[in-house]
Amino acid sequence: MSTSTTGATTVPGLVGGAAKEPDEATGTLATVDQLLRDRPALLERLESGTDLLGIARTMILTIVLCAGVFGAALGFHRGGVQILYAGVKLPLVILLTAAICTPALSALRKAVAGSTVIRRDLAHVLVSLALGSLILAALAPVVALASSWGASYHQMVLVAVGCCAIGGVAGLSLFFKGMGGLDLGGRAVVGVVLMLLVAVVGTQMTWTMRPYLLRPRTESVPFVRAVEGGFLDSVALSFDSARGVYHRGEAPLPDAGWEEEAP
Repeated sequence: MSTSTTGATTVPGLVGGAAKEPDEATGTLATVDQLLRDRPALLERLESGTDLLGIARTMILTIVLCAGVFGAALGFHRGGVQILYAGVKLPLVILLTAAICTPALSALRKAVAGSTVIRRDLAHVLVSLALGSLILAALAPVVALASSWGASYHQMVLVAVGCCAIGGVAGLSLFFKGMGGLDLGGRAVVGVVLMLLVAVVGTQMTWTMRPYLLRPRTESVPFVRAVEGGFLDSVALSFDSARGVYHRGEAPLPDAGWEEEAP
């Protein structure tokens, strides 16, 4: 009996004549790895519309876990149930910001480029926020160390704002890089408008869901606090207080009345 040879060439990745799809290339861990080490490839997947739903799910999970870690580190300054409260609220703030800002991004892209895909826009926003959340998680030990070393409430506020600024800059940088299909002028318009919108919505949402840190005199631990003042006012007051400049007319001492402290 003779055996005939067809001369077929073996092609890597072919099993039984059919191409084998690298499922692991689009898995959850692989997508997070791309976000960390190969962002151009991840942005290419966004632009081509490859597995947008899978990317969005992975980014939501990343935001929940990483922002939760940073929030818990903030809550560690007070301890107890505040660790849980802050760990829950911070991811919620980020996801609500994405939900509010994504329709605006789609409208801007539609106006500038003439077309848009809202699922891609949502994945784009989530990818940018997930990168910022990853950086926040990496900075969580800094917050925990500052608290362990006895940093005051106002110093902790400044540390938290600084960490969030670093994460925000990284996320915005990735967002600008991912605005495919737009010329330079279109990118500038969409990027600047959305950056301002995210800043306004994000800071207001953060302020509404506070506290993440608690003032030392606060006896009970509320999940949210009544809205008073504004976010920028609070940062300015914390900066002054960290330098030893106190505005007692707005935060009187326990044994001093409002009349005595008023300017």
